[in-house]
Amino acid sequence: MKKIHHFLPVLLILSAFCKKETPQQVESILIDGTWIQYEYLTDDNADGIFTDASLPCQLYDGWKFNADHTFELRDEIEYCDSDVDSVVVIPGTWELRNNDTELYVEVDPDFLVFNFQIHSINDSLLVLRQFNTPASQAPLEERFVLRR
Repeated sequence: MKKIHHFLPVLLILSAFCKKETPQQVESILIDGTWIQYEYLTDDNADGIFTDASLPCQLYDGWKFNADHTFELRDEIEYCDSDVDSVVVIPGTWELRNNDTELYVEVDPDFLVFNFQIHSINDSLLVLRQFNTPASQAPLEERFVLRR
């Protein structure tokens, strides 16, 4: 019993230094600033090999998820056409689903609805995955890489 008492202060000190912070919630990370799209990757045949399919118009767009669950896609038009010096803001709504592992974005309920899987998220990186059916014209898997 005496040996245990010698180790008790050491264990208490170590446990104080090893205490883990609680992880941030997905929603609080998502709404904490604007995400900038840096990559658009596709896997066209489900072989696990992704290629960069970004068009200049798709890069540097701002994705903003607001606390009131509104969404704004800031389309940076000047990257597509240097003669145009403006930004188009495309509004929508968003919500987290499936235990915060899916991000549902609705830009136009009759036309553009996206159901992304959150592949990874932290304070500076957000990777969204979207899967398509083989019958569609879209790639089988798309990845949107956003940073801030």
